[in-house]
Amino acid sequence: MPNPDRNWAGDCQTRNFHTRMWEAQLLAAFREQGLLVGQPVDSPDFHIQNPLGGEAWVEAVTANPEVPFEHVNAPRSAPPTERDALFFGPAAVRFAKTLGSKLQRGYDRMPHVTGKPFMLAVADFHAPASMLWTREGLIGYLYGEGAEVADDGGRKVARTTRAAHLQGPSAFPAGLFANADHAELSAVIFSNACAISKLNRVMVSAGAEAKGLRYSRIGRFFDRRPGALEGEPFCLDVASPEYRGLWPQGYEPWSAEMEVFHNPYARHPVPHALLPEATHWFKQDGERVCTSFYETSILWSETHITDLDQPAPRLEDFLRPAAP
Repeated sequence: MPNPDRNWAGDCQTRNFHTRMWEAQLLAAFREQGLLVGQPVDSPDFHIQNPLGGEAWVEAVTANPEVPFEHVNAPRSAPPTERDALFFGPAAVRFAKTLGSKLQRGYDRMPHVTGKPFMLAVADFHAPASMLWTREGLIGYLYGEGAEVADDGGRKVARTTRAAHLQGPSAFPAGLFANADHAELSAVIFSNACAISKLNRVMVSAGAEAKGLRYSRIGRFFDRRPGALEGEPFCLDVASPEYRGLWPQGYEPWSAEMEVFHNPYARHPVPHALLPEATHWFKQDGERVCTSFYETSILWSETHITDLDQPAPRLEDFLRPAAP
């Protein structure tokens, strides 16, 4: 950290550990993309600059549980079974509360932020293993849109669903980026892979000694074939040439799962070139468009650590229906 606050080290040993881990991962991903990262003031957390031009301020935040729980070996939370609840239910409400509390602080009115792009960077820890399924809730909250599988003359197709409000008694408005009410927020940065396992995978895939352990990543790739309705399952040894070959660097990059959701009504838009290796979601000619730097995009995953002298995990051991 260029200039961590005085509580940074202590927070790493207390309940704020996840927030600090998210800040460290953001720092690594920013620098990996060639950015100059500074912390000249107490807030927002980061000032980033691209040598080719462009700058922005970034405030990091985590979606935390209402009731604290022990994250180590906690029973996995289950995603909602209904599609609308997945996009507009509890996860979307948690993101609305988390991002809303930050917006109330008026970062955009700070003298050093005024006139420049401002982004919130959010990672989710609101329930055990919730980052496996809450990405859809963020999309539902930001754009007021979801998706479902529909029948079109005997052929299954994806269809957009919409909501004006999130579910639950709070009835938060859905669609933070659906109008110009929050033009002060240029974009939201998100990753569904802020975890200790990410630190392990980057290390091992880059050639660090695994000390008698095998790191296996199981999940689903984004299937880029036209009309595909679910991801492609995979199970790979993180130290294998096949896994390392998924990325041009020859190892798993820090920014592999970084997504930037742009506000089409932003007063100060974020140039895509500022974060060149992120996945960008933006509106173009009236449609929602997604562009990726890396060919490999992972929808969700989990990492298993086993002894090298034990049988390697197999894909068939983990296959289950795709996350809704």
